[in-house]
Amino acid sequence: MKSTTSYCILVAVLFCLCVSNTEAFGRKAKKLNPELEAKFDVLTAWIAYRLNLKHAKEACIGEYGFTDELATSLVKVQVANPSDREKCYVNCLYTKLVFYNNNQINTQAMKESLIEIVGEERLLQIVNSCLNAGGANDCDKVYKFHACASPEFDKVRGDIFQPDE
Repeated sequence: MKSTTSYCILVAVLFCLCVSNTEAFGRKAKKLNPELEAKFDVLTAWIAYRLNLKHAKEACIGEYGFTDELATSLVKVQVANPSDREKCYVNCLYTKLVFYNNNQINTQAMKESLIEIVGEERLLQIVNSCLNAGGANDCDKVYKFHACASPEFDKVRGDIFQPDE
């Protein structure tokens, strides 16, 4: 009981600190300039997407029993002639991310998750150019879509993050 009371007091103090006016501490809130704010929004969206992908990857690795190395190679489309099981791993990722739903690529979910990162026009261009990649079954369809779209998304990532010098 004593620890619960202490915990509640700590939470209340932290809450008050979080919601209190910054001027009460002698500092004025600073606003980012528009260019930095736009970059911040992209970075925030990128981090959220990567966290979702990380959770999906962990769940699918557990489901398929793949190594992290193989899973990463599959996502990067670096596996020559992937097996049906390997293609289904990519389908698992897309399903967990809700990018594949009801036997089709869920363009709305992709848009909601990736629009801040990619931009609407470029995102729709990539998705629409890969929607007809075909496939014999769900796993093959998702894998072929991913193999088509992934290199284009890699170009976007290259535009966002400059290589280390």
